[in-house]
Amino acid sequence: MKRISLTQKTNCFLLIFLCFLWTSSGYLSWLYRLMEFTSGVWVELLTEVVGYLFQALGLLLFALIVRRCPKAAGRVPFSAVVGADFLMVVLSVLSRGLTAALLFGYCMNTLHGVVAGYYLYRLASVVQWQGRALVFGAGYALASIVSWLLSLWGGANFLRSPYVLLVYGVLAALTVFLIVRQKEVPLQDIRFDGEKPSLRLAALAGATVFLLSLVKNLGFSFPSADVAQGISLELSRVFYAAGLVVAGIVGDRERKYGAICCVASLGVPFLMIALSENPGPSYVFWVLNYLLFGFFAVFRVILFSDIARKDASLLYLSGFGLLFGRLGDAAGTYGCISLSGHTVALVSSAAVLFAVTILAFFLLYQRVYLPAPIQARSEQERFDSFAAQYELSSREREILRLVLTGQSNPEMAANLYISESTVKFHIHNLLKKTGCENRVSLVALYRST
Repeated sequence: MKRISLTQKTNCFLLIFLCFLWTSSGYLSWLYRLMEFTSGVWVELLTEVVGYLFQALGLLLFALIVRRCPKAAGRVPFSAVVGADFLMVVLSVLSRGLTAALLFGYCMNTLHGVVAGYYLYRLASVVQWQGRALVFGAGYALASIVSWLLSLWGGANFLRSPYVLLVYGVLAALTVFLIVRQKEVPLQDIRFDGEKPSLRLAALAGATVFLLSLVKNLGFSFPSADVAQGISLELSRVFYAAGLVVAGIVGDRERKYGAICCVASLGVPFLMIALSENPGPSYVFWVLNYLLFGFFAVFRVILFSDIARKDASLLYLSGFGLLFGRLGDAAGTYGCISLSGHTVALVSSAAVLFAVTILAFFLLYQRVYLPAPIQARSEQERFDSFAAQYELSSREREILRLVLTGQSNPEMAANLYISESTVKFHIHNLLKKTGCENRVSLVALYRST
């Protein structure tokens, strides 16, 4: 079994960064173009409702194609998708009428979904459990910051200018170059992470992500969301980017803590309403809202990345976190539009849905983060199962036991009456057999089994 190199992780980070940068910025350019033909609530309806639905369609199409033909996720087919997506961006931004802008824009959004499906497929297939959350969070964070900087160029009108298409062209070309240069990873070389989950669990995860996204969007439309007048929209991107990075770090150390922070983010808008008369705490909660939004964005993607990595037959599910998220985003935005001007109805609806979301999350948390079958096994059975799975020798088993207790190389050498160089040799073999990069990831892998 070949070990996934650090280069694969770096390539995946760059792929996520580039793809999200030019697709999200292209989406904004299309939005600005629509604002020249229509305005007000219609822009939100056409972009954040219908546009998101087309993105979900693109994610679904990618999943269905890859399920039937895994080779469709190869370098050549996806390079063609990137080229087609860039063409749709160009046509949507240069459209001379509303009908053309919508036609090309919805084609663009569908292809955006396919692009997202591809890089999430790569994330699930080439990045190990420890590192997956940070690769995604950091890629999105950097893309968000660079996109913001692009929006400031030329007096904050650059994304509205046709000249921005030159930048998108360069970024799309870099994306294709990266795709062509990256290594293909055959399915037989991928080490999957454990027992195949049931489709019922995947359905519960999808429903939970949908509800999380729905309630989060409703919360962002509360009147109290604009209470902190001292913070600009641009500055909110900095907090969001910071939240993405922190969420990636926390998620890689312990998935359940990232999940808890994601759910906690849903309660912040309600706290802001309760403290709306006191600007000091409201200001703090406004900042916290954007920081925790990073946990929300990372959780819904990584949840399905982890599910997809359980078995080769499930890799097509890798983009379903974003798929269900986009459906929830669209439903939440539509709810905001429908209940605009009816604050009591909006908050009441959000509160009821919040309670349903907590219930769904509790059921998911029990099944994903507190797996009873693993807890029921004895520690010896767990250790023997792990050692047998990776075909560890008797000496490697001894070394693994000491690594799990946190002993250093000199301590292990003294306990086993061998030299430190011999200890290092066996640790190297342990890491190679398990596909881990260091001791921390080895311990995390063992505890996740």
